[in-house]
Amino acid sequence: MVDIHASTLFQALFSEKNYLRIQDDTLVGDTASVDISTSENLLNLVQVGKDLLKKPISRVNLETGVSEACNVEGTNEDALVRFAKMLSNERKSRNAKMSTT
Repeated sequence: MVDIHASTLFQALFSEKNYLRIQDDTLVGDTASVDISTSENLLNLVQVGKDLLKKPISRVNLETGVSEACNVEGTNEDALVRFAKMLSNERKSRNAKMSTT
């Protein structure tokens, strides 16, 4: 529900490229539980995260509620690198403005 609301808001503002939600709705068993913190399960979750980085960016189709791949935009890893650069540039810009005032 949160994903649909956030996605709707960002799309309405024509800013969907500024919203990234990385999740896996296919987890089953121990990896789907938030209460199982065994070493084996934590290692499995690390692998799930690594696999998610390699997957294409996806967005919620607001008509169906289903997450669909956006193959044109690259992988989740590519998107995180873009976001990190954007945030770093924004911080540098703000710091530069503060030092001149």
